[in-house]
Amino acid sequence: MNNVNKGLGLAVLLGLSAALTGCGEGSDELDEQLSHDAKMSFVNSLDYMADFHAKRRSISSGYSGLFDSGSVVSADVPAKEVGKTYSYSYKAINNMINLGVKDSNSGEKQERMNTTLKDGASLWVIAWEADGERSLSVVGKKQENKADVFNVRLFANGSYDVMVGGEKVTTTEKGQVTAYYEVSSCADGLEVAGNAIDLCNGDFGQSYLLVVDANGKRVMASE
Repeated sequence: MNNVNKGLGLAVLLGLSAALTGCGEGSDELDEQLSHDAKMSFVNSLDYMADFHAKRRSISSGYSGLFDSGSVVSADVPAKEVGKTYSYSYKAINNMINLGVKDSNSGEKQERMNTTLKDGASLWVIAWEADGERSLSVVGKKQENKADVFNVRLFANGSYDVMVGGEKVTTTEKGQVTAYYEVSSCADGLEVAGNAIDLCNGDFGQSYLLVVDANGKRVMASE
């Protein structure tokens, strides 16, 4: 009986050892699964060159350190231009991020926001202004290419009538992005607030995000 008990004890120990080893491997695999990423492209529709910043957010630190030099992710983006795309990797439990924009030359005119990321997200981060107040907005990228037309959607800093081919299709909402609209003429097929929007720098068959104001187009970004 003693030999039987010893044999059973040894079997239990070996089984426990194997189980612990297996848990270690599973933990590594779980860590890999919890490593997420997102891509962000920065749109500067302001009237001055700007730096964009990004930094992981924690409840305890808030926005602390957001505008430090080490958090710059797209520097010296010219007025009314699109900056570079930034790839951000994070653990699933750290999916909150602070975003900021400031004047590249003076370091002033700062604006900030925070958002929660989803794994694999591809985003536009848009710096814009309305009535003298700066804002940052995050919009998911959404490519909908269609042959022989410019497929466009609009992000506006106010409420403006939108005409396509001479017919009203929508009225924009401040800080919101519209649905897509098919435009067949690059020169005069699209109007916002009575202003013709020049799309001729783009390509037929492609889709674009347009940042607009009461005077017309500010930025044209290829989706």
